[in-house]
Amino acid sequence: MYILPPCYKDMQHMQEFTESQTCCSWRNGVFAADGSAINLFAKPGRYGETFFDQKSNYSLNCQLVIMPHNLMIVDYALGQPGSVHDAYAFQGTWIAQDHATLLPPGHWTWADTAYPTERWCVIPFKKLRGGNLNCKQNTYN
Repeated sequence: MYILPPCYKDMQHMQEFTESQTCCSWRNGVFAADGSAINLFAKPGRYGETFFDQKSNYSLNCQLVIMPHNLMIVDYALGQPGSVHDAYAFQGTWIAQDHATLLPPGHWTWADTAYPTERWCVIPFKKLRGGNLNCKQNTYN
């Protein structure tokens, strides 16, 4: 699979959308990533137990990277067993493997707390067990 980096016009639309929906400091967050389980009808015949997920279904993991302003899919990974963690399945996307080519300098992808914290992959702050986020962390999230 080969994906093309978004053109300048798409990048400008993504930045305007992000800024209008959040704040100007976040305008360089141009993609959003998330995973979802796609349920299978039945247990696969080979290595079936590996497809058994945390919700007691047999499923495949699907990772999508989209442009927030128009929901266009710019990257995906499909085929990992549903029992695989999102952070591991995300490694199968082109953007995780070659972010330096696909993201302009200073830009990033939004993701949830299941994903790695990188300069090119921004996630919200996690609340510590039994603790709370401070005011700045809550505002950021």
